Parts: sequence; structure tokens; C-alpha cells
Amino acid sequence: MMTRHIFPYGIRLREDDKIEVFPAAELSIKGRGTRGIHATFHIDSGATISILPGSDAKALGISLNTGEKLIVRSVSGESLHGYRHSITLLFEGGHIKVPVVFVENTIVPRILGREGLFPHFAIIFDEAKRRVAFLDHRKEDTIIDSLFL
Repeated sequence: MMTRHIFPYGIRLREDDKIEVFPAAELSIKGRGTRGIHATFHIDSGATISILPGSDAKALGISLNTGEKLIVRSVSGESLHGYRHSITLLFEGGHIKVPVVFVENTIVPRILGREGLFPHFAIIFDEAKRRVAFLDHRKEDTIIDSLFL
């Protein structure tokens, strides 16, 4: 796998017609057989697990209700009902299997949470330049350590 991945922040138009920028990653998800999707994820260091709308499960060939049923809470305190599964995220030069909750509510952003993903990388949020860097801690240990001196 490549040792670093740089992603520009995403841009979206909010309901109040204001433009919002957010830490984002454009990634592909490997589905069953030849299925898969390419999507923009909101990178959320406060989220324990990744979240996807239930409609993505269908697009990936995953039977939603075969996963472990659970409730996750959004930052606003809203309860979301969903099913835990594993997906494979495709990075340039490699892939990572991560847990995800497909929520029944289809109006949710795609969220990249910490579990299964963050331990593989040192992740740097560069607000000034509106970009995120994923650095492979095993291959770039010297660079990462120099940032903390």
C-alpha cells in the first residue's frame, strides 16, 4: 500500500444556502462480486465507527438485516438504527477492511470513523490548506515523530 494519501476537503451546499467545507476522502468500496461504489466520505475523528446509508448496502450486494442490529447515536444525540457489517475500502495501491454500520435512515452522510481505519495511519488535518493526509505509521515513522518534537 502507498505510504501516504492526500485528500482535499469536500465542499457542499447546506440547506441555508451556505457553502461548507469538511475533511473528506474519496474512496471506492468493494462490494460483492463485481459490485462497488465510489463515494465521498466525511472524515470524523469523533466517530467511533463508520456510517453509511442503508441504500449503499443494497448497491454493494450486502443484505442489510444480516448484520448485527444496533443503535448508534449521532453527535446531535439522534438515535440511528442500523446493522453492523464489514466493508473493504480501496486506497490507491491497497485496501483495508473496516467495520461499518449501515443505517436504516438513508439521509445520512457517509462517515469515516476511527475503528479499523485510524490505527493504520497517522492522520493530519491541515485546516489552513483544507486537506487531510493519511500517513502509514509503519513506513513514515521518522516523519511522523518529527512532527511531535
